[in-house]
Formats: sequence, C-alpha cells, structure tokens
Amino acid sequence: MSATQIAAADRCTRQVWMTLLAKAPLAELERHWAVIARPKFQWIRRPEYGATMLRGAVGRTGAVFNLGEATVTRCTLQIETGEIGIAYVLGRNKRHAALAALFDALMQRDLATRTGAIAPVIAALDQYLREAERAVRCETQRSKVDFFMLGREANGDDR
Repeated sequence: MSATQIAAADRCTRQVWMTLLAKAPLAELERHWAVIARPKFQWIRRPEYGATMLRGAVGRTGAVFNLGEATVTRCTLQIETGEIGIAYVLGRNKRHAALAALFDALMQRDLATRTGAIAPVIAALDQYLREAERAVRCETQRSKVDFFMLGREANGDDR
C-alpha cells in the first residue's frame, strides 16, 4: 500500500465507508465481493428486518418531528481476525446487509494492518455513487422548468 493510499484510507472514516456501503447498489457490492479473498466469519446477529423512525426538523434547525417509519435490515458479524462488522441498510435486503457488514470488518482490518485490499473497493464505490448523483442532477437540470411572471405594462393603471 502506497503512502498516498494510506493517507486516503486514514481520511475515510468508518462513518463515511459505512454510508457508502449502505447506499451502494447490491450489484456493485457483489461485483467487488467476487474478486476479493473471502474471510471466514461468524454471525453475531444474522441479517434481520426492523424499523426505524424517520425524523425531520423545521428549517433544519427548528422543532424536531416524527416523519414516519422506514424498514431497515441490520446485521453484525465477526471475521476470523477479530474485527466486528456492522451494517444497517434501508429496505429489506439481507444479502446487502451481510456484504456491507463484511466489507466494514475488512476495512477495519485493512486500517489496522495497512494492507490496502479493501480501500480501493471503498474508493470505487464512492466514485460510482458520485457519478450516479451527478447523472441524477444533470437529468433534473435538463427537465427544469423556469416559471416567471410578465410585468404589467406601463399604462398608468395600477389596478
């Protein structure tokens, strides 16, 4: 692992990579899972469905209110070297939660051992999600409609 890769991995906090793993499509996780060495692991909590309360705040800083509930899938596992991986994924996808937890544990192992096997996977997921967001923004911008009002003609009548 190069010094640049180590510095980049150190800047990527666990919160950041767990968010990327939760947001990434299952197909992307499967694609990366197919090319890495598979660790032995044991379940601490097998993937299971649950619910979480979505909360909002008026104007982002005002009074907090309950918006509604959303289904989540969560799991916890421990890989053979002792790292514990955790995942919470929006929706009902046990495979997605399991892979996210495995990548979480492997990323922790990478940071501890400085091997750098999983950091490129996290970087690729980050790039994929940025490109997907950029495509959505471009599509939204193309379909944007500007509404405007024509000013009243100056005829001396202000009614």
